[in-house]
Amino acid sequence: MGMCITSVFAADPPAEGGLLDLLGIDEKTIILQVIGFLVVLLVLWKFVFGKVGGLLEERRTEIVTQLEQLKTDREELDQLTAETRQRLGDIENESQAKIQAAIEQGNIERQQIVAQARQEAEDEIARARAEIQREKDEAISELRGVVAELAIDAAGKIISAELTPERHQNIIDASINRLSAE
Repeated sequence: MGMCITSVFAADPPAEGGLLDLLGIDEKTIILQVIGFLVVLLVLWKFVFGKVGGLLEERRTEIVTQLEQLKTDREELDQLTAETRQRLGDIENESQAKIQAAIEQGNIERQQIVAQARQEAEDEIARARAEIQREKDEAISELRGVVAELAIDAAGKIISAELTPERHQNIIDASINRLSAE
């Protein structure tokens, strides 16, 4: 080897085979190696690179399909989100309407209950006034009877105290005469 290197750097031109001979390279070997490399490259291209290319194409197709599916899923998700928001808005509006209706119904029922209570109170007051009037009339009637009895007793006492037998006889005669005249 030392000799080859010194020959290459020597100023003398190579003798027979040229530079390749000086380097120890055989032209036939290089041609065979190039042909072998091309055959290996062709075999690799045909069997390995083709399959790898096919796998890469399949993977690319799969990725594109997945991206399209993701896009579709995203659009569907956006649509479902919009629908859900719309439904929630509708539900909220409906619940507000129901609450408002319940409040209005409660107010109506409250007014009915108050009106009914007032009517019952007025009816009770009317019954109480009627009862008071009846008891007042009974008390007045009873009082008249008591006053009449007292008046009769007082008149009887006054009459019996001032009546003389002669006057008594005159009253009896007058009463009898009035009864006969009638």
